[in-house]
Amino acid sequence: MAAAATAGTLRRSGERAIAFLRGCASAAALLIVWAIVSVAPVAAESRIALVIGNGGYSSARLANPKNDAEQMARSLKAVGFEVIKHTDADMATMRQAFIEFSRRLKRQDSVGVFYYAGHAVQVAGQNYLIPIGADISSESEIPVQAVNLQELLGAMKGAAARVKIAILDACRNNPFESSTRGLTRGLAAVTAPAGTLIAYATAPGEVALDGTEGHSPFTAALSRIIPTPGLEIEEVFKRTRAAVLEATRNQQTPWEHSSLVGQFIFKPKATAPEASGATVSRVPDAADARRLSEIADWERIKGSGDAAAFRRHLATYPGGAYEELAHYKITQLDGRSPASSWWQTGTSGPQPAVRGEIDGAFERAVKLEAGGNDPQSLVEAARLYRAAAEQGVVTAMFNLGRMFDKGRGVARNATEAALWYGRAATADHAGAQGALGTLYEFGDGVTGNLAEALRLYRLSAEKGDGHGMTSLAYLYAQGKGVARDQIEARKWYQAAADKGQSRAMFNLALMQMRGEGGPVDGVAAIRWLNGAVDSGHSGAMRELAYLHDEGRFVERDPTRAAEYLVAALEALKAEAGASGQKTQAKVSAEAMIRKDYWSYGTRRATQKRLIALGRYNGRATGLFDSRTRRALEQLATVD
Repeated sequence: MAAAATAGTLRRSGERAIAFLRGCASAAALLIVWAIVSVAPVAAESRIALVIGNGGYSSARLANPKNDAEQMARSLKAVGFEVIKHTDADMATMRQAFIEFSRRLKRQDSVGVFYYAGHAVQVAGQNYLIPIGADISSESEIPVQAVNLQELLGAMKGAAARVKIAILDACRNNPFESSTRGLTRGLAAVTAPAGTLIAYATAPGEVALDGTEGHSPFTAALSRIIPTPGLEIEEVFKRTRAAVLEATRNQQTPWEHSSLVGQFIFKPKATAPEASGATVSRVPDAADARRLSEIADWERIKGSGDAAAFRRHLATYPGGAYEELAHYKITQLDGRSPASSWWQTGTSGPQPAVRGEIDGAFERAVKLEAGGNDPQSLVEAARLYRAAAEQGVVTAMFNLGRMFDKGRGVARNATEAALWYGRAATADHAGAQGALGTLYEFGDGVTGNLAEALRLYRLSAEKGDGHGMTSLAYLYAQGKGVARDQIEARKWYQAAADKGQSRAMFNLALMQMRGEGGPVDGVAAIRWLNGAVDSGHSGAMRELAYLHDEGRFVERDPTRAAEYLVAALEALKAEAGASGQKTQAKVSAEAMIRKDYWSYGTRRATQKRLIALGRYNGRATGLFDSRTRRALEQLATVD
């Protein structure tokens, strides 16, 4: 719109007029946004909102302001604002609220929103908000008995907050009509500095229609659209305008004037923290380079007579497949009795010759499982693990339990998994304690018991098991079975991430971006997301797609966003194929390809990516039509 010219006309024609800015049970509204946003990546903000709704005037009562204020408060809370709310506030209450609000905006990473619903007037180019209890009999009394909006805006402008937003929803009728003259129809413009967006509920010089359902059309639409994930502020008002036009049958046209130089998003897109393995089960890749290296090292040293060689192996591959055998070898070479070693289940264990056969069976099972997903090899690995487990090899118990848990080489049987995990956990096996804790957390194969899950996770975590650490952190972060403690959660996520646990890297990155349990740290968050991506984590790929699409913590880059989006869908397919969670993958894929989740640039870049992959032979229009959606769904579909 030619908003600047219109604003100038309004300023000239509105001098010394009293213009009422709100439709009595509805809305003529003005929104002023100081969005001092740079083009560089932005950090998560401390979000503060002051919401005031005045309707209980002694005369010219308003039905809607309290409802509108309540609705706006709910919407702002939904996008992370801490809301200070007052209804039917008198002069003293309003002024004190302004002081408290402006003091809260001292942090440079803060975002402030002021929302006012009630009577407001303009006199001699100044806007005044009318408090409850004002008894105005002439125009000259307005500056004395009303609150000058410029005082609040001046305080907001002087604050260190990165983004400052003021929303005014004022009445279109005149409560002092018998004592004032010179009314100007509709709204007057407000001069705003650079980096500002001004949005009106209706065109300058016009008035808004009354609402019929307890809310003004503009506030009803705006409060509904604000919580939509991933919308830039311009898109929020574009959709609000369309909604108001439809609701009022084209009788009311919201408009805005913008001088923004960067981005502001009320609700950035974000993924939820990943829960424990029962819901998003990711089977470790047994054929990865580290496992193959571990096997090669064991083959080199297993016949050695040097206990130091086995100690070096334990130091290089902590928690590895051969940890128990290495300890056994060390006790033999040191002349100690294996019966006193940590992996035994309270018995003296097999004789050395028999033990050698058992160890050999276990070693063959590890190799077979590391060979990939060949069904026959996995069946044989499960058989050999059982043979070793039944002879008291604790690691074999754990591995057999995992095969039952994941359905590898045997039909999935959570009850049987719990049995073997439990035997290994009793022998103090950290991995088994963590895995059994997950079964208790979700009531899978055992009766659900969060207290037992917490106990097992803690035992596992204190021994340094990455899964146990991550799952313990998740319970603290969510307040699940334990008092919520974000600091404790972040500590355990950090410890597990340092061990290379991809779920911990992902969840830790989310906490760092949101400032949960510690300061916001976008640089570290991106580093951990990239680490999780290297492990094939679909959630981390999805989060990086969101960040590049919106330009949060990284430069905005639709091409990179599209690459991560496509990679995330492909990773979902791989995860579902390995874990059998096909339904979960389908639900996640459907959420990721919603057309309203992505900017036009990212949608178009995604289509180009699909064309390059031979998945889509249409044009790159930037529209996620049925053909595009089908191509994306196929990326995540397990055959």
